[in-house]
Amino acid sequence: MARSIGMAKDTTVFRAVITKQYKDGPVTDYEGPYGSIGAARARVSFWTNYLAERDEDTGERTGKSRASGYVEQGTVTWTPA
Repeated sequence: MARSIGMAKDTTVFRAVITKQYKDGPVTDYEGPYGSIGAARARVSFWTNYLAERDEDTGERTGKSRASGYVEQGTVTWTPA
């Protein structure tokens, strides 16, 4: 997915680090970079909600999820390629 990362030199960027639990074991994905911490947090929330566990009988969420995550920040230094 293309993102606009046309930001100023040495600006702070954020990425979502998401760990998903599957039958074969955990998988860690990195999404970003994002220009705001809120955008990265939204991706963590998306995956936590998307992989929420549900009660088999009622279909209601159990409060548990097969995904968890956090946000990292860093800086990008642009140089000619």
